[in-house]
Amino acid sequence: MCHGRAAAPSLPPLPPSSWGKLLQRIADLTGSSPAQDLPCPLERKAEPSLDSDSDYGSLESDRDSVLDDPFEEFLCADVMQLIEQSLSEAKRGALRCFKLLIPAELSGQVAEELLRLAASEPCGLRGAVLHLSVEDGKDCKDVDRIVVDSSLVPTFELALVLRMEAGIWSKVQDLLTSGPSFTPGYSQALRLSPRFRIIKRKLYSSNDVLVEEC
Repeated sequence: MCHGRAAAPSLPPLPPSSWGKLLQRIADLTGSSPAQDLPCPLERKAEPSLDSDSDYGSLESDRDSVLDDPFEEFLCADVMQLIEQSLSEAKRGALRCFKLLIPAELSGQVAEELLRLAASEPCGLRGAVLHLSVEDGKDCKDVDRIVVDSSLVPTFELALVLRMEAGIWSKVQDLLTSGPSFTPGYSQALRLSPRFRIIKRKLYSSNDVLVEEC
């Protein structure tokens, strides 16, 4: 589901097909200053709704781990809330699971990277378009597209690729999804890895692409 509005025609966003090819190419290769006014409200907001019966925290921004600009921190907290809402909605959509477990440390790491990559942009984080996806082995599932501030022409795109936990957890997951009581095609619980990939592309510089493995 796409929740962001289309950018102004003067700077068209990267077409979905081209963006998907870029993500696949990077996956093959790797193996696997802010505005003075308060930022405009985001297009949608939601209260945290992740599962509370686990040792995993919500995706609310960790203020101890992000940069010092109060306006950017405020905006980043809203973006993290939108990411959380998108992941929650994706449980019955792209992810096809009943519960999604998220490492508590993932919040601060993602927020810090978003702020760091936005620091050199003329409009800061307000100029970002965020593409959110979840990688499960060789399969990369699109979750959402978030336009941070629809009143601005975007200046850069970020692709945030979260990863499913591998190893022993995948074997446990096979046990959790077996038996007649489970809905075919759905997982009882999925767990995200604390590792992720984030890709930055400047819309005013077609050759400038930055890949960060975290």
